Formats: sequence, C-alpha cells, structure tokens
Amino acid sequence: MTRKLSVRELQGLGFEWPKHALIEEYCVVEGGKVDLQGTLEKMRSSRSFYAGQIKQAFNFKQQTGADYSDFTDRFDEYARMKRALGAAIAYLEEVIEAAKDPGT
Repeated sequence: MTRKLSVRELQGLGFEWPKHALIEEYCVVEGGKVDLQGTLEKMRSSRSFYAGQIKQAFNFKQQTGADYSDFTDRFDEYARMKRALGAAIAYLEEVIEAAKDPGT
C-alpha cells in the first residue's frame, strides 16, 4: 500500500512537487497529506475518458469520412489532455514507486 505523504516528504524523496499542473489539479489530499494512489486513480480515469472521446471521433470519421473539424472543435484538446495526463501519470508512478512502504 502506498503511504499518504506531505509535500515536504515528497520533496524529501527528491521529487519536484507537483511538477505537472495536472497533478496539482487532480491531487487528492486527506488530512494534509497527498493520497498518491487516489490521485493516480483520478488521473487514469480522466485519461480513459479522453481516450474514449478520441476513439469515438475516429470511429465517426471512419464511418462517415468527415473531417474531425466537421464534428468536434475539441478533438485537439482531447488529444492534448490525453498526452499531458500520460506524462503526469508516468511521473506520479515514479513517485509512488519511490514512496512505497518498505514492507510492501
């Protein structure tokens, strides 16, 4: 199980916190400490949402031949958010690995 850590403890592990603005946006704080696993779950859920939106847009394009701009002005935003969340999730996974309880 991953511990909940204060920002100072996270920085003590050698990590810039929160480094990515999305980590700060999705950050789950309980009792003044960061719930790393809760934050990761929220970010993964959001990345899945954006991936689903991209897949739906692609399927619509394949079925209709329409240009993406014909049916969504958000496609670029979905792709950008999916990429940004992927980078932030990778960083957070590094933090979680470093913060694991020694007994796990």
